[in-house]
Amino acid sequence: MENDVRLKNTTDCDGLIREIGFQWIRIEDIFSLKNLPCGSPFVAHRIKYFTLLLVTEGEMVHEVDFTSYKIAKGDCLFISKEQVHKFDKSISSKGYVLNFSENFMLRNFSLSAFSKISFLSNYVLNPSLFKDFGDTELFITALERELSLELGKIKENLVAAMLTVFLLKAELHVGHALKSYHGDFGTFSRFQQLVSTNYRDSRSAKHYAHLLNISYKQLNNLSKVFTERTVKEYINNYIILEAKRSLVATNMPIKEIAYECGFKEATNFVKFFKRTTHDTPMKFREMRFGNP
Repeated sequence: MENDVRLKNTTDCDGLIREIGFQWIRIEDIFSLKNLPCGSPFVAHRIKYFTLLLVTEGEMVHEVDFTSYKIAKGDCLFISKEQVHKFDKSISSKGYVLNFSENFMLRNFSLSAFSKISFLSNYVLNPSLFKDFGDTELFITALERELSLELGKIKENLVAAMLTVFLLKAELHVGHALKSYHGDFGTFSRFQQLVSTNYRDSRSAKHYAHLLNISYKQLNNLSKVFTERTVKEYINNYIILEAKRSLVATNMPIKEIAYECGFKEATNFVKFFKRTTHDTPMKFREMRFGNP
């Protein structure tokens, strides 16, 4: 059944990337299903690492968290840890997929560089797709050269250094959007982290304002500045997104997903989900995969 396929999809890849830190795959191999350590890339699955899709020829469609992106030559799509994604079978292209783990970054990235690449920890604020990103081809050429050489223990350091430069340039590519904001991005970023780790325990905007030692009004204004949504809307949308990810990427029963999302009663979760999406959780799952 397709549900079973979903569960098997990322196990091998997660283990491999945790072990070696990064993985470099040609898009052509993915579409022809060659040399793949994981399950089918055409079934939605949740990842525990970061991914860059770099297109060098043609175009493709890629779905990330239920939004489809059209990627053409010279584009780069960034997929964050914990997102759900899948490839589209109908459109092929040439290019590369670079997967890298959080531990790989922590081992090799400086804290200064890490703090400047906002989309590594925040895929809600910044777009995932970098259009006409001129450094893509240069990055691929340089990385392929280093990966082809026998460099021993320093290979990881070289790969990480080139990746750091590439991601910093990607930040510059989208950085103009951040400069237009007048709010405190650091505080909002901490709020996002708190929601991601505490959403099961609290959906209260005032609770998060208290944890940040600011007023509800201040937090609400920050949310409006950075997301054009109220803080309550942001929290609810995050919970809905987590629920959708679980519905698509796991076999968990609705009752268990409800509990994971902080609802003691499944009926309350179903009402909450339907109020926002206009579908029940079961209908959403069936629309994505059919009834297994």
